Amino acid sequence: MTIIILMIILEMVSINTYTTYSCSKKKASPIGSLFSVCIFTAIFSILLFLLYRQMPIWGNFNGKGIFMLVGFLYVIPLKLMFNQTIKQTAIVLSSSWIYTMFSFALSVRIAYLFPLERLAISTLIIQTLFYGLTLPYYMKFVRKIYVYILMNLEKHMLNMLLAISVSWFFVIFILNYILVEGTSIIMELLILIAIIGNAIMSFRMAHHLVYINNKANNLSKIVKIDKLTQLKNREGLYEDALQKMELDHPFTMVFADLNDFKSINDCFGHAAGDDYLKLFAATAKDVLEEGEFFYRLHGDEFVFLVESTDVKDFCEKIHNLQFKSEGNGMTFKGLSLGCADFPEDGNTVSELLYMSDLRMYQVKKEQHKKL
Repeated sequence: MTIIILMIILEMVSINTYTTYSCSKKKASPIGSLFSVCIFTAIFSILLFLLYRQMPIWGNFNGKGIFMLVGFLYVIPLKLMFNQTIKQTAIVLSSSWIYTMFSFALSVRIAYLFPLERLAISTLIIQTLFYGLTLPYYMKFVRKIYVYILMNLEKHMLNMLLAISVSWFFVIFILNYILVEGTSIIMELLILIAIIGNAIMSFRMAHHLVYINNKANNLSKIVKIDKLTQLKNREGLYEDALQKMELDHPFTMVFADLNDFKSINDCFGHAAGDDYLKLFAATAKDVLEEGEFFYRLHGDEFVFLVESTDVKDFCEKIHNLQFKSEGNGMTFKGLSLGCADFPEDGNTVSELLYMSDLRMYQVKKEQHKKL
């Protein structure tokens, strides 16, 4: 019996150690760190077992799992081996203890279906089988999701995550204890307080994450907007075009360059030039229909994304734009357009921009020849 209990403890501590080792920054070489972890695990498991036998309150093995409370002391030697804060180490260790406590509690529940004199050996066998079936999926979750959260949380959120992790462990621990010992007012109050505390902390964390997400989305929108014209900029163009490409949705990129814009800046000043650009953007935007999108790259260069198959009519509509500045009487001097089709003329945004820009300059050269 004593060897079996030691094996249960050693198995649980080993799983916790393996998880923490896999998800932490090592101070020494991998081999040296692994060797140190194995030594600490063996020593710690034996100390746990000896403590388990010496404490009369724990009694014989019955699945209460009180010895697991001492397991949190393991964070002390682990902190010495890993290059991270004790909070980060404690959070990883807490998540692992949640997994092993749940595995232990579930194994004990199932083991009670078998003869009670074989409770320990049944628990060990069921627990080992459970680890074999679930450990790969648990490690995948920890490495890809939990560690990412851990490494990117703000300091105050790190404290909250630690509190939630420890609290969930105690919820599972108390539930397991109640199932073994039976209910009591004190235990019922403890688990009620723990669940309420978890709920409050979880909602607070969710609120903060939603706030950060909304703030990031707003900043992302600002980054993709041209300040002068309030049109989407180059980043917005790339995002929308790539989305259409991923859906294999055909479209035409129409590159637009305003005629004689330099002369407006030279004659009237840059402020007037900015007004001219804003007037053009507002006028062109007013005539756009569904499936037609408008962007400003820089200076007097603009791009339209057109989903319509009749691009010739669209270009004629844009050529016929007219506006006049109320301040200085400037009238629209026209523009030159160049088109490139997806996927015929290119499979990337850069290829389509190059081709439409090239064709626009060819059109501009033909216009100069006619003058």
